[in-house]
Amino acid sequence: MKLKHSAVKSSVFVLVSTIEFDLEVGGHFLPTRVELFQDTERKGHWRCRLWERELYHLALTVPFGGRTKKRAESDEELLVERTWELSNRFEDFEARSAKAATKMFMQCLKEYLERVAG
Repeated sequence: MKLKHSAVKSSVFVLVSTIEFDLEVGGHFLPTRVELFQDTERKGHWRCRLWERELYHLALTVPFGGRTKKRAESDEELLVERTWELSNRFEDFEARSAKAATKMFMQCLKEYLERVAG
């Protein structure tokens, strides 16, 4: 698949697998998601993303309901991208297969966890 336009600066990647698991690091519970994408233009090229599910308290920055000064607020679960904490090499990397790409990423995650959590 190719998306031809001057604004498009990368290949098109398609999501091929999603893995979820729970981590606990330093007493913090971290629901975690790993997504693996395959390059549709170059065989053997992949992209991987690491996400943490976190709870945030959000408040609108504009007044809610016209004249009132009250602002709408809510607590929301958001996915926060954390791949950069492992390495920037997972933006576009090479592997023989989805299984091999996942194994490379998970090994890097394991090494990272050993550094930060022992």
